[in-house]
Amino acid sequence: MMQQPFFDCHAHTADLSYCCDPGITPQTYADALAAHPEVAGFVITNHGFAAYFPAEIAWKAEFMRRPELFTAFRQYGNARLERHLATLAAVGEPRVLPGMEVEMMYDGRLTLDDKFRPRLAAVIGSVHFLPGVDPKVMPPQQVLDIWWDHTQSLAATGIDILAHPFRWIHKNGGVTVTMEMVHALVELARRNAVALEINAHFSIPGDVDLVRACAQAGVAVAFGTDSHSVSEIGRFEYHQSVLRGAGLPPGALTIWAPKRRP
Repeated sequence: MMQQPFFDCHAHTADLSYCCDPGITPQTYADALAAHPEVAGFVITNHGFAAYFPAEIAWKAEFMRRPELFTAFRQYGNARLERHLATLAAVGEPRVLPGMEVEMMYDGRLTLDDKFRPRLAAVIGSVHFLPGVDPKVMPPQQVLDIWWDHTQSLAATGIDILAHPFRWIHKNGGVTVTMEMVHALVELARRNAVALEINAHFSIPGDVDLVRACAQAGVAVAFGTDSHSVSEIGRFEYHQSVLRGAGLPPGALTIWAPKRRP
């Protein structure tokens, strides 16, 4: 079951995502629309940590526990983000929309100057870094508790979408996603009016269960390719397989689409 057309809520360009293939620009996505008529549009969601910090600072993730770095680099990042938004606007394609993928630093702030929020079609929150949390030396339950506390706080910051919600705890914490975790996450999303992403870049066992639980609770599901290479753009085979596995009747699932059109 797939409602058409649909939005790709999560896509990257090379200027503000250090891990993206060179040469991918907003124009790349505008051109891709002709090849993918089933896609209603793309939301370009580059990394806040790449916008606001040089690579040598960004990848160390010290900004998470030293948020004063964000304050120090705010003007640097704002200028970079302004240039990116101008480049995107110059493409002139209303179906390629501006967004950002952000982290929540340990002081509760996001890696995005609040003044940009009204200009973005979506702000998606992710957990990529939890400095100081070491699954090799910490008990698994402690790691799970810290991740969950962080995720709960992130969901309450006013983000639109929680991106790849189980990725960090599954990949870094080695935790198997249980139905209890799925239902707790869906309830968290419901309380905070946040959509949950099914992410094709890093699939997680339990995505089918997540979609079913979202349908039951009335929580919106966002589809993201998390494209970092040309070969990933517009590829929704994984999402379609998840929906087939969920076996939901037509109209049972609320699929996210941007409400803001800057």
